[in-house]
Amino acid sequence: MAISKLETRERIFFRDRLREARYTALADAEGFGAICFALESLGLRVHGKQEALGKYLDPIAAYAAKSLVLTDLAALEPSQFKPFAALYGIVLAARNDAMHTGAYARHATQAAIELCIGLEEALMADVPRTVGNLMVTAPITVESWQTVAYARQLMLTHSFSFLPVRLGANWCLVSELGLAKHLSGSNNERKTRLCQSIETAHDSGMELIPIQDSSLLTTDMQIKDVLRRSPVQVGPMLWLVVDSRRPEHLAGVLSPFELM
Repeated sequence: MAISKLETRERIFFRDRLREARYTALADAEGFGAICFALESLGLRVHGKQEALGKYLDPIAAYAAKSLVLTDLAALEPSQFKPFAALYGIVLAARNDAMHTGAYARHATQAAIELCIGLEEALMADVPRTVGNLMVTAPITVESWQTVAYARQLMLTHSFSFLPVRLGANWCLVSELGLAKHLSGSNNERKTRLCQSIETAHDSGMELIPIQDSSLLTTDMQIKDVLRRSPVQVGPMLWLVVDSRRPEHLAGVLSPFELM
């Protein structure tokens, strides 16, 4: 059986689809369907024709063989990791069962998430480890004129620790701690501060994290160089990726999660 070869840009595309579906399922067990759709999309591409999800097992398995999680670790630590075929089988059975609810739904969704993690690793196994290939594209940001309330809503909706914002000629991060500190106080103070723009809030004391130009990343940087120059710190971390010709344009963001 011929397996279609994926180009680098296609690998990144399908990695992103699986990752987005995995995040959807983490937020809501009903997001199980999103993972199935991502698997069907990948299966259609590598199989070359439209079939049921079960028919895509072998073509996807050919790529899954590149995942240490789905192969070596599954063999070495069977109590902790399941092999590709087992995870795919669980997802397939749940996909065909219209009544997956409760504990069964949670089990199926967990298997689907584990399958995504392994396939994401497999798809990227032969892709050059540059910032551009591993970053999250189309990042969510706030504008300096938008309100603190809007920034708060975005952070709570997406469970973000940081939101990038451009203030003047510099990039900064709105942080969860900075926002919490700014919104502490009486109800009247909170109401006033929620309605402030990010710029006004910063001028009146809301702490932002300034990003030095030297700390900005560009898409052509090697991941090994980024990690070498980045000390381990307490708490979450977010790198901003800019266009080298237009540093005011945010091309993407990168966190240690994408590098593990």
